Amino acid sequence: MWSFGPLPGRTVSEWHRELGPIIKLQMGRRTWIVVDDPVLAHKIFVTHGADTSYRAYGTYADKYFSNGARGIAFSQPGVHWNKNRSAALSVLAPKQIKKYIESIHQETSDLVDRLLESTEKNGFTDPYKFNELCFLNVVFNVAFGRRFESVDDPEFLHVINMIETSMKFLSLEKDKPNFLPIVSIIDYFAGTEAKMKHFTDTVRNPAFERFIKEALEKEGPNVVKSLQEDGFDLPDEDRLVLLGDIITGGTDTLSVTFSWNLAIMCHHPELQERISSEIDKFIQVHGRMPTFTERTEVPLCISVMKECMRYRPTTYFGLPHSTDKDIEVDGYILPKGCTIITNMDSMHKNPKQYPVHPEAFMPERFMDNLKTMQSSANGKIEQRDNFNFGWGRRLCPGSYLAEVELFNAFVQVFARCKIEPISQEEYPDITGARENAGLNILPPPYRVRFLKREDTLVIV
Repeated sequence: MWSFGPLPGRTVSEWHRELGPIIKLQMGRRTWIVVDDPVLAHKIFVTHGADTSYRAYGTYADKYFSNGARGIAFSQPGVHWNKNRSAALSVLAPKQIKKYIESIHQETSDLVDRLLESTEKNGFTDPYKFNELCFLNVVFNVAFGRRFESVDDPEFLHVINMIETSMKFLSLEKDKPNFLPIVSIIDYFAGTEAKMKHFTDTVRNPAFERFIKEALEKEGPNVVKSLQEDGFDLPDEDRLVLLGDIITGGTDTLSVTFSWNLAIMCHHPELQERISSEIDKFIQVHGRMPTFTERTEVPLCISVMKECMRYRPTTYFGLPHSTDKDIEVDGYILPKGCTIITNMDSMHKNPKQYPVHPEAFMPERFMDNLKTMQSSANGKIEQRDNFNFGWGRRLCPGSYLAEVELFNAFVQVFARCKIEPISQEEYPDITGARENAGLNILPPPYRVRFLKREDTLVIV
């Protein structure tokens, strides 16, 4: 476990290069099966999905975050999980997201305003906190019908702290006693599980209970009311956990993803110009910004977004799966109860899936694959663009909303501004990652300049 080093995905990628597409790791008393071949992973998680859609036990994930394996992220397959997943798929369906398109457009426009203002005030900006505000506002408005005004809003900071605390408690670092029982002694004296319980009982749950109560009384659409209107009579605890899944998954992952996008694009000024030109041509024809349903008219934007997510995936390993019985896939035996994970780093650079320069940043590879990432994830494995949204029955039910948000933010940024390093000696580090960030891979902290395009066609 300790041999993973500070960048676990990179370490395991080296092992894959030496040992092959599937590796068995004995993690204390647990057996991990790590896969980096997309075709093999598809067979495991999709073809054998009925047997491999279980979740490995985690102290915080099961006992606290999901209040006893409720909701959709960490609950086990069965009638209970099916009901929660059906509810999530219903309230996050494309027809439901249409209700929030105007607010998404406004939030992403506000994001660009803040990035420009921060740069003008300070000479540079770290976009991460502004990304958090934007994407939390979108998902919070969808879930509860409300938003936050600024990154200094005390309640915004409180919610972000809850999300970040949960992500850290969900990390492998905080779950070591389930791998090495002897560590539970250290854990006991450190009070780790006691802190998990205290946080859940006194911070997370009371806050979400209040958000739900307020949402039921608000004007306008929100997920809390949609669950009732659509006939999903979920117990209070299930509803709370489901909304926690939506808020946590919809804020942290997108903030991380878009931070990588911006950092990567700072290294490619010529590509920024091409993207801006493509958006400008659309505006000249239509007199407005493109919407996500018109994405095929801005193919370079879509291709770059997809390539950013491939080149720097959001997580090291995604959420682990498990199996309820021994299964055999392509001659490999996956024992009952093993933890099955995908190595996102090497899977996204697999030469079979990405035959042309898989190690290079090359958006052109997706110019002929402009369908939604949601459609791609549900289609043929050979045509899948990336694996960040998971697999099979465990595919993220909020993937369409996520794509709409990322598209709007991406288009807003490059329609209105350009990204420059603060000096020729200080570009964002896109080879490393922030340590101890939890489940997701955050880029190292960076500072860039967002400068208003003198030739922008957008009037704010």
